[in-house]
Amino acid sequence: MGNSPSNNGGSNARAGDIIADSTSPEYWRERGDQLARARNEAFAGSKAAYLRGDHTTAGKLSRQGKEYARQSDAAHSKAAALFLQRNNPGAAATGADDGSHALLDLHGLRVKEAIAVVRKALARGRAMGHKQLVLVVGRGLHSPGGISKLRPAIEQMVQRHNVRATPGVPNEGCITIEFVTKSERGWVGWLADHGCVIC
Repeated sequence: MGNSPSNNGGSNARAGDIIADSTSPEYWRERGDQLARARNEAFAGSKAAYLRGDHTTAGKLSRQGKEYARQSDAAHSKAAALFLQRNNPGAAATGADDGSHALLDLHGLRVKEAIAVVRKALARGRAMGHKQLVLVVGRGLHSPGGISKLRPAIEQMVQRHNVRATPGVPNEGCITIEFVTKSERGWVGWLADHGCVIC
């Protein structure tokens, strides 16, 4: 294992060009994945060294793994910021990529990243008096098995934010959020807040 993970580029010229461009979110996503693999290798090596009694090497590899983890997190954060900037150009131009606009495209974000962005967007949308926010979550075509991880996670998360969420509107890859007051949520909202009184 070397000092840094290798960059193997892409499988074809177009993908290789994107991966080689350090201004693209794909570059930073791939870099984050490479560093995560290096982190895993370092931690596995640390464990093996510890088990064979080589505590010096174990400590060195553990520190190296922690550094790879830090670098991986930074690369993934950069990728997420660049995906948001590219997918939401009007918002990025005004510095309001956190939900002041009526549309927020989450393509390219991982679940944890998207949840953090949507939380900020909901808070900002409510504070600014917005009535509606459309979240573009995609249909899961790029997810393993074609099953979206992002959509169900976002649907579950927004239930706790006093909003009305309508999946599939305006199209299959979207969730439309309506900002409502507690009184507008009616008895269903009350049950969601307090639980079933019959059970």
